[in-house]
Parts: sequence; structure tokens; C-alpha cells
Amino acid sequence: MTAHSGAAPEPLASLAERLQDITEALAATTTQREVIEVVLTPAVQALGAVAGIVLLVDETDQQMKIAGSQGYEDGAPTVWQEGPIEDHVLIADILRMKKARYFEDAGALQEAYPELESRTGAVAAVANATLPMFLDEHPLGVIVLDFKEPHLFTPAERRFLTILSGQCAVALGRADATRTLRAEVEKQTHLLAERARQLEDQTRRSQDDARALEAFVAFTEAVGTRTDLVQLVQRAIRVLEVRFPGVSVAYYEQDEDLWKARVWSIDLPPELAASLAAGLPSDTPLFAEVVQTRQPVFTDAWDAEQEQIALTEEYGAVAGYPLVIEGELHSFLAVGLRETRSWSEADQALVRAVGRSLNLALERTETARELTRKNAELELNTAELLARTRALEAFAQLTRDLALTTDPLLLIQRAQEVVITMLGDGAALYYEPEGDRWHNRVQQGSLHSPELQAAIDAGLPYADTNNLLIPWTSGQPYFQDMYDRNTDQLPSLVGHIGATAALPLCVGHRPLGVMVFALFQGRTWSTEDRMLLEVAMQSLELALDRAEQTRTVTAQRDALDARTQELAASTLELQASTQELEASTQELEAFSYSVSHDLRTSVRHMLGFLTLARKSLDGRLDERSRRYLDVVGQAGEQMNTMIDAMLDLSRAMQRPLQPTTFELDALMAQLREALVPDLLSRNVEWEVAPLPAVYGDRDALHQVLTQLVENALKFTQGRDPAVIRVWAEEQGEAWKISVLDNGLGFDPRYQDRLFNLFQRLHGAQEVRGSGVGLAQVKRLIVKHGGQVFAEGQVDEGATFGFTLPKSASPRS
Repeated sequence: MTAHSGAAPEPLASLAERLQDITEALAATTTQREVIEVVLTPAVQALGAVAGIVLLVDETDQQMKIAGSQGYEDGAPTVWQEGPIEDHVLIADILRMKKARYFEDAGALQEAYPELESRTGAVAAVANATLPMFLDEHPLGVIVLDFKEPHLFTPAERRFLTILSGQCAVALGRADATRTLRAEVEKQTHLLAERARQLEDQTRRSQDDARALEAFVAFTEAVGTRTDLVQLVQRAIRVLEVRFPGVSVAYYEQDEDLWKARVWSIDLPPELAASLAAGLPSDTPLFAEVVQTRQPVFTDAWDAEQEQIALTEEYGAVAGYPLVIEGELHSFLAVGLRETRSWSEADQALVRAVGRSLNLALERTETARELTRKNAELELNTAELLARTRALEAFAQLTRDLALTTDPLLLIQRAQEVVITMLGDGAALYYEPEGDRWHNRVQQGSLHSPELQAAIDAGLPYADTNNLLIPWTSGQPYFQDMYDRNTDQLPSLVGHIGATAALPLCVGHRPLGVMVFALFQGRTWSTEDRMLLEVAMQSLELALDRAEQTRTVTAQRDALDARTQELAASTLELQASTQELEASTQELEAFSYSVSHDLRTSVRHMLGFLTLARKSLDGRLDERSRRYLDVVGQAGEQMNTMIDAMLDLSRAMQRPLQPTTFELDALMAQLREALVPDLLSRNVEWEVAPLPAVYGDRDALHQVLTQLVENALKFTQGRDPAVIRVWAEEQGEAWKISVLDNGLGFDPRYQDRLFNLFQRLHGAQEVRGSGVGLAQVKRLIVKHGGQVFAEGQVDEGATFGFTLPKSASPRS
């Protein structure tokens, strides 16, 4: 950039006006770059600095990065360079002390930090102001202003810079929160497509996130335009209600020794709302912690009794966000979640973003009050006050009008109407380049020359129309106090044109066209005029960007609605199939139960008559006949064992699940204790890792875990020592529980048979069993919404296990 000489610092009233304009502009920013652009240029101009720069902290490698600069010559070295924080001694000191440094006299900066010039090879400024930016006690970076002459920083200038750096930090934090929230929406939408088993739940979550984003955008816009505290709090509550179904929110203000609720969400019962409005003691733990730390507090597994609050509602997770103005605690926002017991990072980020935006609105309200008082003290004359009022009303009306439509050309036309009304007699034209011509797309007002209008309507030459080419290629406004007739090679047609202003129009850093305001009298474009036009263009660019985003969001929402309808239809088909499957399963289980009883009767008869035959033939049986009868008896006992297993399986499948949350560690300890008597004669090495709390039917999962452990012990009968290892792994929304042994193993080609009824890969002479246990494991886990698995090699051991959803409704 080319250095400028720097203007004289502005008076207090002008600083207040700049701060108001900056505050309103920051409310509409959504990216880091937009925030820097809104803050840096006004700061340099307001104090008459020669240059300014913003350096941000990159925590990944503790480096200082240049985020934006103003006024430094291209290629010329400066003392403000990127690099490790510890190399920037001045910046490191400021971030450590959390305090701005001002160097007013020539040589003061060099005297305090002599290594600056030697390290960078550049010359330090004559005067300097360096201000830290912190968010939630977290360092973000610094704002630096350089002066080419000694500069006395007045209290008003220091206050201006302090508020500016604070608002810049809040805006940077809000931009980061917006990016985080949008990333969360994209993540949830992606999960919706990948997890077919949770179609209905994922669809609801994505819709909630989309509504939350829309609500947050609306809330952010309200923060930038509204000052009604109650309405802002209600909008903040709406954002949280959309994102967290079943959430309770209350806004508190301190009244002597009590915190009294002033605004709350509609879900609170009247008696509870009345109790909160009456006030809670200041020593209530949640309030006391926020008052002490001045930081947001997020509490998981919240206990109302421990927190000394008598509530008729139950909450799993609670958060408190302090609203602080100039270091003083102004008010307090409390959030309670019913459907979850812990705060995720994304949910914390949303609460912080809402809190920071609400805090910004409070600061803006207080700043507006301060500005009003200062304006009264300065006793501005009536004419100036009326002019400022008309300008503010016009821009307020422009902002409202721009929010009512998404048609780009209508937005441009409305902006032209408002600006021309304020500038006086003239016309406004908006051009876009196409091929080798400039084409007039929107016009407001007459040019008072049919010949000039005809030339413009036919299209102006791209390369010869400098009044358009200069702002288009430079990206900067181009003002002429008295229009040069040769600027656009139309000397015979533009004699009646006085002053002109041409400003580039961009959306998302993408150039669209050039806006031209042509007046029929000469005009010296004052700083106020230039600011008026630039602010109008910024408002128009924001409206165009918002309109483009709205069209994109609408298209995405339409696509999402179509996808939701498809998913709903698929869900209905899946439910119908599930009902048919459950009916078939019930019939099969009833059949198995009946057959098992009938088989038991036959087996009982067979074993009874076998006993009678032994008694009748006692003493007359040879060795072979006795062995035959023994084989028959063993087969009968095996049949009884299988019938018992089938009956157990039938009863287990018919019993509805009663899911609760319990510790799997305790269940495993109980199981090992029960096995101690049976393992006294064996050498068993247990390797049991910590197991999580799970959600499911305790009795059913006890059966599953018992079957897997006993199976492992059974297949390690010939091992010394026998090694049994049990552990859990987290897999997204599910737990994976595994039981490994060093036993006989199995041929992996037949692993699909293991969980089928009566399927065995080992003979009865190797390992006894009914062939029903693993089938029962599979059915119980499937009822929980999980899956079973087995891995192994012959004579190299095996691993059996299952997956279990973390929070799902098991099938009954």
C-alpha cells in the first residue's frame, strides 16, 4: 500500500460517531477479514495515524501472523513482521500484561525496545499505540497504529481504542463461532446420509441445526440493529430453543443480594418462573462461580440439590454465561438442558456465541447512551443534529428496505434512490462489463440529455471509459469534484455534468460492477460525503451477499425437504418390514417353545424306559450292550441339555427388555466372583480393562457377557495358563465389547455359522456344549440394536464380542 500523510486526530464527537458506525458494521461481519477491514481503516483515519496493522496469534506454532495492514509502502520493511511471539518483545509484553502501550514522543519506542530496528532492519515510528485483543481471557493478537510525528493520546482517544480493540475481539470470536456452527450443520447433514439406521433421529437433528443457524443469523442481525434488551434476550432464547429441544433459559439481573430472573423461556411452569423471578441467593454455587471468574461455566451431570436450587424440573447439563460491561458484571444468562447430561464442544461454542453477541448488544446500548450524553455535552447546533438525524434515518430505512427483498437489481435500485435523495440533483447508474462494453443495468434519475442516454444505453467502450475502468481495476472509489469531460471520451455530451463519484461493487470479494453518481453541479466531496457513499455501498454489498446466501439456503432447504420426504417414506417401509419380522419371530419362538416341550416328553419317556431296561437286564448285559445303553443315555441327556437351552432362548426372546444405564465394570466383577469356585483347579490369567457405563437390559447383558466368558473358559481347558482378556472400544455412537482367549480357536472360513442355532465347529469329545449359547447372544444383542462378531484362527485363540449403541431405544 502507499503511505499517506495522516490527518489530524478527530474531536470527541467524531470519535463517538465513528465508534457507532464501526459497531453497526461489525454486527454484520461474518469473517475474520471483514472484521479487520471494518476496524483498521477507521482507526487509522480517526487518530490521524500514518499506518496501522493487525497481528493475530497463531496458537498452533506460537507465531504472530499479519491479518491486515493500512498505510505501509509496498515492499518497504517495517518493525512489525511475522514470526515467533517471543521474538516480538513488545507484543509479548503487551499480551502478558494485558495492557495497551502508548509511545507519544520521538524515540520513545526505540528507547524502550532498541532491538526492534536491529532485528527487522526497519525504522520504528515516531509515535505508536499498540493495543491487545483478548476474548474470554484468551489472547487473540494486537492492533498497532504508527505516527510520523509525536502524538499525545488523549483520554478520549485511549477510550476509543480500548473499546475498538474489545469490539474487534468480540467480532472475531463471533465470526469463529459462526464458522463453527456452520461446520456443525455440515457435519450433521453428512451423518444423516451415512447412518441409515438412525434416519428419523438424524433428520430431526439436521433440521434443528438448520433452524438454529437461521435463528442465529436472525439474532446476529438483530444484535446489529436493535437496542430493546428484552427483545434481544427473547431472540437469544429462540436460538437456544431451536438448537436444544427442551431447553430452559433465564436472563437474570442482580438486585441487592438476589439474582432475579427478568426474561425466561416459555417452557418454565408458572410456579417455577415465579420462584426464579422472586430471586436466588448470590451465594448459589452456579452464580457465585460466574461472579468470581467472570467466565462462562458449563456443568455436566448437574445436581440441583448440590447446587442449592429447589427446582420442579430435572436438568442434565447447565451453563451460566456472564454479561460484562467495562469489567463489571451486568447480568447473567442461565441455560439448562433436559435431554443431555454433558456439553459438547460445538454446543459450548453456540452458547458462547449467543452470549458474546448479547454482550455486544449490551455494550452497544451502553455506548449509545454514552454517545447521547457526550452529544448533549458538546451542544451540537440544531442544523448539524438535524442533518445527522436525516442521514441516520435514511440509512436505517435503507437497511430495512434492503432486508425486504433478495432481487439484486431491486436492491441496487433502492440504494440508488436513498443516496440520490441525500446528495441532491443528479442521477445514479449501475454498470456491469460484458465483453468489450459497459452496460447500464439499473438507473435512478434522468440525465437530462437524450443523446447521452442513448450513448449509455448502447454500451460504453470498456477500455475508454476511465470513470468506470479506474474503480473496477483498482478496487477503490474514484471521486471527481468537477467532472473531466475527457474522462470517458464523451466531451460533447457531458457538458452539463458537474461532480461524479464511481464506486466498485463487490460481493464476497468478487467484483460485480461499478456504481456511478453523477451530479449536475460541482461538489467538493467531503470526508462525510465519501463515508456516506462507502457505507451505503457496504450496506448494499452486505444485502447482496445476504440475498445470495438466502437463495443458496433456500435451495439447500428445498433439497433437504425432498430428502426428508424420501427418508420418511423409507422409514415407513422399514417400520412395516420390522413389524412383519417381529410377527414372524414371535410365531417362530412360540413354535420352538411348543416343540421343546413335546421333545422333552419324548426324551423323558426314553430315559425312563432306559432306566427300567437296565434294572430288568441287570447282570445279563455284556460289555458291548452296556456301552450301547450308555451311549443312548448320554444322547438323551444331551437332548435334554439342548431342550433346556432352547427353552432358555425362547424365554429370553419373549421377555421384553428393561433398559437402564449401569456400569459394565460392576457386572464384570460380579461375573468373575461367581466363577471363582469353578476355577480353583485352573490357572487363569485375567486381563480386564476399565469398562464403560452402558445403556441396556442389565439381566440380558449379564447373560451375554456370561456366555462369552464361559465360552472362552471352555475352549481354554487345555491351556496353562488360560488367558482371558476383556476390553471396550469407543466407535462413534456405539461401544465395542470384546472377549479374547488363547484357546482352540476356529477355522475363519466357518465364522458365519458360529451364531446360528445348533451350529458347532468342534466335536463333543473336544468341547461339550448345546450349540445354543452363541445364538442366544446374537438375538439378545440384536434386540438392543447392536451386532455380534467373531475372529480367530485354528489353535491360535479367538475373539468374540458385540457392539452396543450408546443411547438408543432397544427393541422389546
